[in-house]
Amino acid sequence: MRRLIFLFSVFGLFCLGDVSGETYQSKHFTIHSDLDARYVRLMQANAEAFLTDISRRYFRGVTGKRVTIYLSESQSETFKLLRKHGHKSKTNRSYYVTKTNTIYTHRLSRSGSRIDEIGTLFHEIVHHLVHSNYKNPPIWFNEGLATFLGDENRILDGKVALGNPDIRRAKKLKERIEKGVKPNLKRLFPMTQEQLYNWPIGYNFSRALFYWLYETGELEDYLQNAQREGFEVLVLEQTVGKKVNEINRELLDFIKEYCYAGAYVYEGVRIRDFARKKELFEKALGLRAHYGTAKLKLALCYYREKDYNQCKKYLKQILMGPESIEYPTAAKQLGHCYYVEKDYPEALKYYEKSLEYSEYRQGKYELYYHMANCYYYLNEREKTKDLHREFLDNCWEPEKFAKKIAYSKKYLGYVEKTTTAEKAED
Repeated sequence: MRRLIFLFSVFGLFCLGDVSGETYQSKHFTIHSDLDARYVRLMQANAEAFLTDISRRYFRGVTGKRVTIYLSESQSETFKLLRKHGHKSKTNRSYYVTKTNTIYTHRLSRSGSRIDEIGTLFHEIVHHLVHSNYKNPPIWFNEGLATFLGDENRILDGKVALGNPDIRRAKKLKERIEKGVKPNLKRLFPMTQEQLYNWPIGYNFSRALFYWLYETGELEDYLQNAQREGFEVLVLEQTVGKKVNEINRELLDFIKEYCYAGAYVYEGVRIRDFARKKELFEKALGLRAHYGTAKLKLALCYYREKDYNQCKKYLKQILMGPESIEYPTAAKQLGHCYYVEKDYPEALKYYEKSLEYSEYRQGKYELYYHMANCYYYLNEREKTKDLHREFLDNCWEPEKFAKKIAYSKKYLGYVEKTTTAEKAED
């Protein structure tokens, strides 16, 4: 019987296979993955930049021990790895194991839809930084900080762009508050994990607290004070120079401005009627006049309605701030506006601006395709050919860009054929 159990165990491990794939080493991370190497290196570059910048800004440069990342294609593959390594968790997105400094994550959910894998990875890296810098942090601190520093943020020019509401969390926070649930720090701070899960605004309120600290310029001081003095409400009061009841009032006002703006964007994204979409995005801008995401969504509405002048107006407002997380997308979209207007030199200008700030962005290689089309209409065949090759060489998502890939291959085949014919004539 024991021999039979052993054979089944060996067979089970054989069926799992080497799901960890290739190994990629960098300064702070070891990544095991069987995904496309170009994608893995992009994730690795994001992880290194995020850890370096966030640890410098908020953790005095303490990065902790080396982190191992298992990066899989699907949620089910992550489950297999967790079981193989003795963990019972069935995480939807990712999982950080404190004892081994290991992150498990993936690209696709159980349904096959794409998750925000970069934001998810950032979230777990913050858990690692908290584990490396704090002793026994409470759950609200650990999750709230990871959710603020990790979610809805991207790397621009080697730095993390912070200060954006997570629109999904903002929507949930708004709904609960409007139903009478009151943000209360005295209730939040002593919560256990189970209590935080069960409180309707638990995680989202935790994030809002760190978001408020960031916007008021107190985040760095608070994190250092909490490290030295602990996690009691008194430490927060002393950091910001206000009593907890006053902080609660200010937090509620902050949520109704910054987070509600995100909630309106979330509502606008999920409906189809363009008039209503624009109304909600404008409502968000009424609360936050410089809210880049709302401007970008509004610009996209006008683009789909072929009102390119209005679209360009909002996009150019975003491009006044290169530190904005929306900058690369806004520049690309402005390039699209000029392209459909057949102003190819101007379109190229903005595609190149987008590329300049897209070092850490997924899908940045699509810009080569758009630039190739501009050079085609400018009758610059060599540049057109080089950029189509650049697109093909860097594209690691053939299922997403099948038509563009087919066109680039067809174009390159045509060019090679005509070039060969020209040489034969000579």
